[in-house]
Amino acid sequence: RLLVWATLLGILLPGSLYLAYGGKGGSSGSSSLTFNIFNPIVDEQNTTAFYNNGGTFCSGLVNPVPGIAVFGDGRVLGPTTAYDMGSPWTLASGFATTSYTNGTDCGTSCLKVVFGSKSTVLTVDTRGASGPRSIQVNFSAPCGTADGCPGPAGSASVFGGSVNTPGLLEVFLDFAYTSMAVCSSTTCPEAQPAFVKFWFTDPTDSTVTWRIDWAHVRVLRMTSTTWYILADSCDGSQVAGLSKLSGNRTQPKAVLNGYYKIPFFVSANQ
Repeated sequence: RLLVWATLLGILLPGSLYLAYGGKGGSSGSSSLTFNIFNPIVDEQNTTAFYNNGGTFCSGLVNPVPGIAVFGDGRVLGPTTAYDMGSPWTLASGFATTSYTNGTDCGTSCLKVVFGSKSTVLTVDTRGASGPRSIQVNFSAPCGTADGCPGPAGSASVFGGSVNTPGLLEVFLDFAYTSMAVCSSTTCPEAQPAFVKFWFTDPTDSTVTWRIDWAHVRVLRMTSTTWYILADSCDGSQVAGLSKLSGNRTQPKAVLNGYYKIPFFVSANQ
């Protein structure tokens, strides 16, 4: 139900969310952060007790989880370890991690990584940052209803199979990230569901914008200053829809391209 609801939210409210793509969202009560994109995915949460969304559950011991489709640009290398918080977590190492830090890489504008909208939205905006700073998304794994997707499969040939682009990524919670409790176990009953959107400009037509929607991801507060966000096969959260937006900027027409498996593992650090 959450998957359907969040997907419909992205379709029925494109105007307000498209305004966020124009840079008007996620600004109230902001707090600066560093955002890390990890490769590969390591998921140590025991999801068996809490999630039933068409995925293959993780017991907390499956490392790494197969598949990753969101990559950093490799310009600023980040931490090579994760789950380094001590018991009950098991230190994982050997990551190829890219970091994005708020207020850095200033071009026409600086890289933006903040908790905004009273700390309910994690915003990562690489548009205008020097380099430019980008995020790469792989579309090589389209999926259909047989794979737990809510609709038609996309095309593995879209954007030549992947896109490496500046854009705006936002992770939406129902309440403040800073009000979350820290995980008390690897089961982490304190984990919260969120939904994610990534807007980017068509690489061949600057008048067209695309949006990727993950209807359900998991947010774990690992310490008072560290949050992990996971979308993977453990609970089916890797499924994302790709939509093409065109026309009026405040009321764009959204056409669904299809659904893909786009798993990722990222963190936000204060």
